[in-house]
Amino acid sequence: MNPDYGKKTYESIPIPEKLNEMVAQTIASQNKEDIRMSYENTKTTYKTTSRPVWKGCMAAAAAFLVAGTVGLNTSPAFAEELHKIPVIGTLAQVLTFRSFEGTVGDVELDVTVPVVKGADGKELPAKVNAQIQQLTTTYEAQAKAELAEYKEAFFATGGTEAEWADRTMSLFIDYDVKHFEDDILSLQVTTAKSWVAAEEAYHFYNIDLEKDAELTLADVLGEDYIEICNASIVDQINERLAADENAAFFGYGDDEGMMDGFETVTEDTSFYLNADGDVVISFPEYSIAPGSMGIQEFVILP
Repeated sequence: MNPDYGKKTYESIPIPEKLNEMVAQTIASQNKEDIRMSYENTKTTYKTTSRPVWKGCMAAAAAFLVAGTVGLNTSPAFAEELHKIPVIGTLAQVLTFRSFEGTVGDVELDVTVPVVKGADGKELPAKVNAQIQQLTTTYEAQAKAELAEYKEAFFATGGTEAEWADRTMSLFIDYDVKHFEDDILSLQVTTAKSWVAAEEAYHFYNIDLEKDAELTLADVLGEDYIEICNASIVDQINERLAADENAAFFGYGDDEGMMDGFETVTEDTSFYLNADGDVVISFPEYSIAPGSMGIQEFVILP
């Protein structure tokens, strides 16, 4: 099996007209009243989330920013401390663009959406932001539509209000700065929902901020990245099978010859850089192993 994990086609994604303006407002705001967005015209509970921008060398200071749709909710003393933190080179800032926690109808939401603020004149961060906004907005809309369709079918087939009372969907969106050093950013956005069944997915954005370009496997591992990754992944699959009798991978171990499994990485394979700067290949649920194995990740050491 050769899963297509979807190339991050930044160039094809239009940037919303007011996205840059909204990002600028979020960064500039020093009072929670400066920016306030409604969420589906409901009474909501907002949370302000802290997001440190990680740097590999602890001695090197990094930008640390607290933000959300309600704006920066910080004390004057804390705001003053933020201004003292140096910004190194073309270091970008990763902010919380929208943060919401509450219940809307039958959906329990825990949503934290990031935005990347790059150096002036850099185009790629804006395109990444547009893609993240598109991803998260579509994910929420599809989840709600899916639940509404299921609810309609539930009552159409004789379900009662009492039986439906405890049926809610939990929807989760969050992000994590996996690596930020020497103007290289690896950002992970997680989407997950749970109701009839649980599902989780990782979405990665790897940016060379200095070159204003998407970072590729070839950039990090060289022209032989396919051979390097394939050999390492096969070795690690076999190690995991040997170490855990409950482990399973399509096409390996007891499943060998029965169905297609992992064969090769491609330029579209999802990856990120970890805190040590190592490449981590990430395979979605069900792509190379049964759902019970979850998302499978492999650290590649050349």
